[in-house]
Amino acid sequence: MTKSDYQYLVIGSGAAGSAAALMAAGLGARTAIVEADRWGGTTLNYRDIPYAAGLGFAQRYAEAVAGSRFGMSSSTLRYNYPTVLNWQAAAVRRSGGGSRKIFENAGVDCFHGFAQFVGPHEIVVGNQRIRSEKFLIATGTTLAVNGISGIDTVNCWSPDTALRMAKLPKVLLIVGGGSTGCELAEYFGALGVKVLLIEAQGRILPREDPEASEVISKHLRDRFGVKILEHSRVVALQPSNGGQQVVFVRDGQEKAVRVEAIVLATTQEPATDFGLENAGVKFDYRGVKVDQNLRTTNHHIWAAGDILGGESSIEKATYEGKLAALNAIKNAGNLINYTGFVRMTNTLPKVAKVGLNEMECAQLKQKQKTVIVPLDAIPASNVNDFRAGFVKLTVNPKGQIIGATIVCPDADLVIQEIALAVRCGLKVSELAGTPHVAMSWNDAVRIAARELS
Repeated sequence: MTKSDYQYLVIGSGAAGSAAALMAAGLGARTAIVEADRWGGTTLNYRDIPYAAGLGFAQRYAEAVAGSRFGMSSSTLRYNYPTVLNWQAAAVRRSGGGSRKIFENAGVDCFHGFAQFVGPHEIVVGNQRIRSEKFLIATGTTLAVNGISGIDTVNCWSPDTALRMAKLPKVLLIVGGGSTGCELAEYFGALGVKVLLIEAQGRILPREDPEASEVISKHLRDRFGVKILEHSRVVALQPSNGGQQVVFVRDGQEKAVRVEAIVLATTQEPATDFGLENAGVKFDYRGVKVDQNLRTTNHHIWAAGDILGGESSIEKATYEGKLAALNAIKNAGNLINYTGFVRMTNTLPKVAKVGLNEMECAQLKQKQKTVIVPLDAIPASNVNDFRAGFVKLTVNPKGQIIGATIVCPDADLVIQEIALAVRCGLKVSELAGTPHVAMSWNDAVRIAARELS
């Protein structure tokens, strides 16, 4: 048995784990990192990078196909699917997916395998026992598929594998109408696949403002022919003549549909099955329990990223990983502050949300004032022939900006000034008085701020 001792050991090399390990090594701590799958974790290898590459292609292709309104002759435009897959793989490779060089170059020792706690200061990876003074748990999530029978009898795709299909199906079912489900529906719909999207709640994107759900629902239906079934719950999967039969309940009635492929874009749950009990770390189905310093119930073990449950994003995980490392190595005592972090759905139009929306204000009994400015109120809508979207801005009784939902082509960029305003507690009058580029989508922010001033 090989035994190694470290000051800081990170379990998981995703966004949180990578940030923490590199931070700790940079601070001079003798650091190790353990990864059970591909180096770089889910974010780099399966989700953010390949999704950005895949959706970027699908959206450009769809826009080009519809380019005749601008004078393009694109009615016979085609794509080569193997090349699309190669492009996604190239984007992952260029970003460092599957490579541990970034860790080795920083002086971080790398161990490949499944980590299991066997004591408060010791883990086992394969045939190696590794001891460390302090740990960070950054193991991410696994797919939750509770309540669906027969799932082991059919070949289902997960959000991590769906973009790697060697051949496109003619008919695809996506279970789950959250951000990931909507992104996948647009991707496959743009490539000509007949898509059926099933959502248990009354609308897709149920965590977003109803206006956002309406825009994206219409976009998917009208642009790509996606059939959306709300108030529908999948209960069983069965093999059927080379395909799969999906049994679901809608309006109290059991129905069935036959498809060629199924993607389970259901809820993710924290991955906690690696001996946390042996380390004295408390957790439940929602994730590992941490305090405001990201320290677990074992005071020399911290946790960061999706293992904590709640909102999931590469930005949030990276922030948590760095903060946890600083607190562990330098005893910095930094408190977590999630103010200003953005939630994204990367369809076209994109959906960006920061701070509190109307539903959350109602739950918190927070008094607020809201205004919605449709995209067709600004010149950018006319010159780009794009009217499906809006800027929705929310302020508190003091006039401070507390939240926004933006639906537009560049919502990820437009939301940034509002994220800064929310983070810094700026008043809406200050935003209204800030010069904005007249031909940009941000002009809708200026109008919304002016109406609330």
